[in-house]
This record gives sequence, structure tokens and C-alpha cells, in this order.
Amino acid sequence: MQFFIDNIFLVAAAFVSGALLVWPMVVRGSAARQVNTLGATQLMNAEDALLIDIRETAELSKGSVPLAEHIPMSTIDAQIEPIIKRASAGKKSRPVILMCASGWRSAQVGKRFRRAGLDQVYSLDGGFDAWKQAGLPVSQRGSKG
Repeated sequence: MQFFIDNIFLVAAAFVSGALLVWPMVVRGSAARQVNTLGATQLMNAEDALLIDIRETAELSKGSVPLAEHIPMSTIDAQIEPIIKRASAGKKSRPVILMCASGWRSAQVGKRFRRAGLDQVYSLDGGFDAWKQAGLPVSQRGSKG
């Protein structure tokens, strides 16, 4: 016991670092999985994944992904169930990839999809900015949907 008292800062540092190592495993079950641009295009090509652009309409002036369906984050809650039904229709369920400008908002929305029961939900790591930087197709005309 004296060791813990004498080395309280060392014990606290060990506890905090252990908690930081465990935290991602605790949160992983409720969050959308991250996917990079290569993984996203593979999911879209191999598994017919739905790509949902959740950026607000004003953000589309930077361009959009031609195959993405635009559903602004401000209206996404009303669309979660219909999207899950579309992803679950057919013989095999389709993954859903959420994309915002940088990846932060899509990760947050992905949690809502997971809570609603969708297992295959992904957040595009880096969002539209990463898509554009990777040199993938971008349209300036706006979006579908």
C-alpha cells in the first residue's frame, strides 16, 4: 500500500494510459467503422454499397461524388429507417457508407444508424476532402437525390 501512496502519479498515469487503450474497444461496438477511400470504392464495386453524402446543401458547391445520394445531416434522422430498408432489401444486405466534409459528422451519424440496427455502416475517413484529394470522380453539378 505504501508503494501506491509514494508513487501516486505513476499509478495514476498507468491507470489513465490503460483506460485510453481500452476506450476504443468499448466505443467500437456503437460507432460506425472507418473506411478509407480505397475501402469505400471496393465496397461500392464489390458489395454495391450505398454512398450517402450528409453534407448540407450549401457545402455541395465544392463538388459532389457522382454516385452519392445527397441527404443533408439536418434531415437524416427522418431517413434512417428508409435507408436501412433499402440496404436490407434483396438477398444480401448492402453496406452504407456515410460521407461528410471531413469524416467527423459521418462518424456521429453512423452511431445513430448502428443504434437503429444497421450492422454494416461505415464513415468515410477524411470525408469528401479525402475523396477529392485521392483524385476520385467529383462532379460540380450538384448531387443526385
